[in-house]
Formats: sequence, structure tokens, C-alpha cells
Amino acid sequence: MPGTRSSRSALLLIAVLVLAETVSAFETTMSVQLLYAQLPFFGSDINKLTWIVTAYMLVAAAATGVCGRLGDQFGRARVLNIVLLISAAGSALSAIAPNLEVLIVGRGLQGVSGAVLPLVIGLAREILPKEKVTTGIAVVSASALIAGASGMLVSGFILDHFNWRFIFWTAVILAALAMLGIRAVIPNSKAADADPGKVDYLGAALFSVAIGTTLYGVTKSSEWTWGDSRTLGFLGVGLLLLAVWTVWELRVEHPMMEVRRFVNPKFAIGMLATVIIAFGVFGLSQVMPTAVLRTPTEIPVPGGAPIELPVGLGLTATMTGLVGGLGALVGFAISPLPGRISRRYGAARTIMIGSVVAVGAFWSVMSLHTSLGGFIAFTIISSIAVTFCYGALPTLIAECVPPEETSAAVGMQAVVRTTFQGVAASFSGVFLARGEIEVGELAFLSEQGLETLAVAAIVASVIGFLLAVGASRYRDSMLADRDDGPVPATGPKAAVQVD
Repeated sequence: MPGTRSSRSALLLIAVLVLAETVSAFETTMSVQLLYAQLPFFGSDINKLTWIVTAYMLVAAAATGVCGRLGDQFGRARVLNIVLLISAAGSALSAIAPNLEVLIVGRGLQGVSGAVLPLVIGLAREILPKEKVTTGIAVVSASALIAGASGMLVSGFILDHFNWRFIFWTAVILAALAMLGIRAVIPNSKAADADPGKVDYLGAALFSVAIGTTLYGVTKSSEWTWGDSRTLGFLGVGLLLLAVWTVWELRVEHPMMEVRRFVNPKFAIGMLATVIIAFGVFGLSQVMPTAVLRTPTEIPVPGGAPIELPVGLGLTATMTGLVGGLGALVGFAISPLPGRISRRYGAARTIMIGSVVAVGAFWSVMSLHTSLGGFIAFTIISSIAVTFCYGALPTLIAECVPPEETSAAVGMQAVVRTTFQGVAASFSGVFLARGEIEVGELAFLSEQGLETLAVAAIVASVIGFLLAVGASRYRDSMLADRDDGPVPATGPKAAVQVD
């Protein structure tokens, strides 16, 4: 029964990789509930309070690229354990924090866990049987969706029934379990480079500062506006540093990231597709459910009849989380399917399917938003679209690079995805504000605002589909490059290989 044993072994390996990614996804969303906790510990300064989220996000963006490359150099399992250990230390520090400032420092340490996804995707490619690689990548990627939804639910439940510090102790326990699983199940990964001791420290520093500065400008744009000199200043400095970093990476002998990969048209199209899909399919679909579900159905008017609102279902935070959790659960349940499709037909075609489903979801929401059942249907359909794209985009990038560059390349893609999801969050406020309904000092979502957001998401999904069509022309893949070299190109045009 060697085949059965091999399948069971692969399932166990995937389960441990999913557990590790669960730590990262849980820590990404677990603290959002704290912004609305209204507890004396957190004070009332919202600008200071938002650093609970911002500190994590900035560190995660930098760590994603840097730690991905370190994993390629020194062994992904080793670096993954270090990342989880630092993350657990940050969680413990936050749990015992005597004040908000120390908690924010702990959240910054937790941000290192943002590097988990590129590391586990690299491990999936390294340790799984090659017929299981695309499925493994899809399942691990999709686990981020359900773990993120669980983070909101678990943290909300803890806030309602226990002390808020247990949220962080839960993260410590998850990280500890993941480390134990890695030590027990994941084989020691060998360093890919012949001389792994050479680290591009300057490149890592430049990249971290550049990404942190750029992402901070994107994050604050919703508060400052895009035309504000502060937003433009941070974006300008960040982009300038990224240009300097690119020049340095082209000159250094052992670069942190092989930016020459962008001459590979399939790789370049994959990164551009990541930009568009992160904005539309991922970013805008995250904003829409909360906007519709939390907006009340009517506004009471003292001494008069209540004002009915055209958009809004008036659900509680817990119910909103349950709806999102249901969609994420369905997405995770079907996650092996995109992996199988990617393995047989290529990741680009999986992205095409996800983009088509996204168009259908956003088109339907314009009529389904009036009832809870209809909106749940939209949530499930959009979750299917996200699952197809979320699992296939890293696979598309992995098809373009040799095994020893997997984590660095997927890490670069994750940074791009995070950045443009942030851009979507900022622009969604502009879209939703169109035709808003003002009642006294309050403003509420209108059908015009919802339709504007839906149309923007549809346009992004169509562009993502067209980019996937372009990527599908380059049929060669390095995912089979385990022992016997890459699969030769079978299409009329092969993607440029960079040696």
C-alpha cells in the first residue's frame, strides 16, 4: 500500500503547513476587534489605537520578502520555526503588556508571521510529491481565508466572555502547536544556495524601509486623502527607495530578490495580475460585506416614522462574522479543486475561472443585497472566486522560478498583494460615498455607492481575466523542476528563462 501511505504522508505534511499559515492569518485579523473594544486599557485616541493593526502590517510587509529569501538560503523549515518563535514572543509580550505602547511593540513582533505564507509555499514545493504540489499550494493559501475569518470570530467571542488578553494567549498556543508540528513532521529543508552565508543585508534593509514607507502612505491615504502632501510624500519616498533597491539588486552578486525575473513575460504578467486581482477580487470583496451587513435597515426619527435605508441588513458584528466565516468555510472546502485544475491545465486557467466567477458575484450583488439569504449567496460565490484566485496566483509565480527562488518570489508577490489590498480599502471609501444618504450628522450607504463599488470590482475582474489569458500563452512550468529539470514549453511561445 505504498500509494496510500504516500497520500497519508502528503496529507499530514499539508495539515502542518496549514496550521503554520493559520497562525499568520489568525494574527492578521485577531486584533481588529480590539479597535472597537471600548475598554479603559486602550484609551480613546483612535489614531494611536490603529497602530495595533498598522504595526503588524508594516512589519509583515517587510518580513514577507526578507524572510522568504532567507528561507531559500538557509532552509525554509528552520527560518519558519524562527519566525513562529518571534511571533509567539510578540503575542506573549502583548498578552502581558502593561500599556498600549508595549502592546503595539508586541504586535510589531507578531508581524514577522506575515512571512509564513511564502515559506510554507516554498516548503510545499520542496517536500510534497510533485503531483501534490499545486493542491498543497492551493489548500495552504485558502487556509488563510478561513483562519482570517476565525480570527475575527474567536477574538470577538473572547472579548464578549473573557479578558481580552486571552486573544494573544490563543495566538501563543497556535504558534507553539505549529512549531511542534514542524519539528515532528516537516523534514529539515536544505539550503538551496551553494554559499548560503552571503546575505544581501543592504538589499534587505532598503526593501524593508521602502515597503514600510510606501505601505504607510497607502494605509494613511484614507485618513489624509490621496492628494495630501503627507500621503504623496510617503509614497514618493517609498517608490524612490524601491527604485534604488532595484538598481542595487541588479548589481549585487547575491541579490535578496532576483528582479531580473521580470524579463520573463509570464512572471511579469503574473505580478500585474496580482495587482489587479488584489485590488478588485480580494480588496473590494472584503469591504462590501461589512458595509452592507452592518448598515442598519432603518433609522429611527424622534417623534416620526423611521427612515428606511435602501442598502443595509442591520446585522450585529457577531452575525457579520458568521456570514463571512460561512463563505470562508465553503472556500476552504473546495480549495483542492483549484489546485487540481492548476496542475492539469496551468494556474492561469484557474485564475480565469476565478475571475469569471467574481464577475458573476459582483454583478449579482446589485440585486441580491436586499435580503440576507441573497447576500449570503453572494458571499459564498465571491468566496469561491477568491479561493480560485488566491490559490492560483502563487502557483502562477512558482511556475516561473526555480525551486531555490520560490519563497522569495512568492514573498515579493505577497507584498504586492498586501499593498494593493490596502489601496482597495482606501478607494472603497470613495466608491461607497457616492450618493450617500445623509441623516443629520450621519451618512449611510446608498444603492449608487454599492453599484459603483460592484462595477469597479467587475472591471478589475475582467482585466484580471484578460491578464490570465495572456499568461496562459506561456505554457512552460518549472513546478516539475524537482530532479529532472523543467517541463519543456509546449505552446507557440515559451516564457523567457532567466539563468
